[in-house]
Amino acid sequence: MVEPLSIGVLTGVALTDGIKFLYGQADAILRRRAEARQAAACGGETEAEPVPVRTPDVIEGRLHPVRIDPDAAEELADVLKDLRRRLEDYAQEYETPRDGDLDVLRAMRELRDAIEAVIGQRITFRGEKRDSSGTPVVTGRLTAQEIRGRATAVGVEDMRAGEVDADLKADTVAEGGEAIAAHIKNLGH
Repeated sequence: MVEPLSIGVLTGVALTDGIKFLYGQADAILRRRAEARQAAACGGETEAEPVPVRTPDVIEGRLHPVRIDPDAAEELADVLKDLRRRLEDYAQEYETPRDGDLDVLRAMRELRDAIEAVIGQRITFRGEKRDSSGTPVVTGRLTAQEIRGRATAVGVEDMRAGEVDADLKADTVAEGGEAIAAHIKNLGH
């Protein structure tokens, strides 16, 4: 996870543009989630085609067409809604965010983290020192009271590039149990 202030490189118009971009991405994820749920309820197709994303000037690099992970979208829907609501007045330009406002920067970072987990790629703003936008990212969170067998937060067969963000928390790992935050079978080229 990136330090909350790394997103603090955004000021003025770039800060507002960054908020608008994240707000729009969260909105698109929530809409596609709702459409998929409605289609599933009617017995229809739930797999959506990747959607090209216009990468604004405030973004470093280029986002690949977005494919939404339906499980991640479902799991993070409430987080996306809450963070989107917290940034709405700025995204709609009813209010102007103050440069360096820690509450706004934290909300942006948390919203970006959630969006990255759903779309599987990095979103980086110009001036940040992190992987360029479009870099693949695999995110996994696993929380359990007790693990009796094998539990893996992230399992990857082949990984040539990108980043893995894995977190596993368990109160107890029983005898014979195994807790693995990340397992990558083949790493490299």
